[in-house]
Amino acid sequence: MLLAHALTLNVWAQQTHPATQSPPATQQTPPRTFTNETDRAEMMKQLGIKKMRPGPSPDQSQLNHSNEDELLANPCPDLPDALLTKKGKKVTSSDQWWQQRRPEIIEDFEREMYGRVPANVPEVTWTAKVTDYEFVGRTPVIAKHMTGKVDNSSYPLIAVNINMVVVLPLNVKGPVPVLIMFGFPVLPAPAQPTPAEMEKLNASFKEMLVKSNPEVKAIFEKYPAYSPVTRLPGPDFFAPPPNGDSPPTEQLLAAGWGYCTLETGSIQADNGAGLTRGIIGLVNKGQPRKPDDWGALRAWAWGASRALDYLETDTLVNAKK
Repeated sequence: MLLAHALTLNVWAQQTHPATQSPPATQQTPPRTFTNETDRAEMMKQLGIKKMRPGPSPDQSQLNHSNEDELLANPCPDLPDALLTKKGKKVTSSDQWWQQRRPEIIEDFEREMYGRVPANVPEVTWTAKVTDYEFVGRTPVIAKHMTGKVDNSSYPLIAVNINMVVVLPLNVKGPVPVLIMFGFPVLPAPAQPTPAEMEKLNASFKEMLVKSNPEVKAIFEKYPAYSPVTRLPGPDFFAPPPNGDSPPTEQLLAAGWGYCTLETGSIQADNGAGLTRGIIGLVNKGQPRKPDDWGALRAWAWGASRALDYLETDTLVNAKK
């Protein structure tokens, strides 16, 4: 959850551009396949680094021993003034901040920490795979399992489909604010068939099993009340409150908020071996990154921005909050 909040600070507005014409997939160079180790070696080669400095050693007799003196614990005692421009001018107005100093800080973060988002990142088209009306606790909700298909016409050898679930309360008036989180998207409480529908499903399922294996007929005759498929219990609106706090998502919905869960791995893998795949690999056409190219954190932030693009089109969502 903390990572989700931290990354929202890194979600800058991104401009997408239409993909240019590319040769057929059969004529394109296949993506490079790296391990974590070979990806690291490739980046060290680009940076001209032949050997990494060893980390701190617990052995105090070593040159790289760990520090145990609090007086030496701060390696950067003199931090730069955030309100001083690169040319040494003091920021004294909001115009100076927005037009001079803030762009300088963003440039530093892009170059040194998160990497640069390429100008040719393709567009994302969102479609609803499943739309379900459910109850989460005592709150009626609409839950949508969404897929964001990234246009890969420029390099069909890599497909990127962003996995996302959006859950919105239905017992409030007007559009609701939504919290974007990173996690594994699942529908919270899928609606269940009625008892009559379950009876039909079980009858068909038994018939199918007997047809597939006649020996199971004797088992069903021995246990006539047994049903292979059982209906999950529905919400108990009269149940006492749970001991302790309800799940955070349930609290959000009860407070009139919605939530959106994004699967980061469907945007970009969190390892060096995956950097020639995912959205980074798609834009680079399966080739290694340059030193100042974006990494997984910036790619996830880009994915969160694309999720916001979709939320801005949903009439049940107040995307300005």
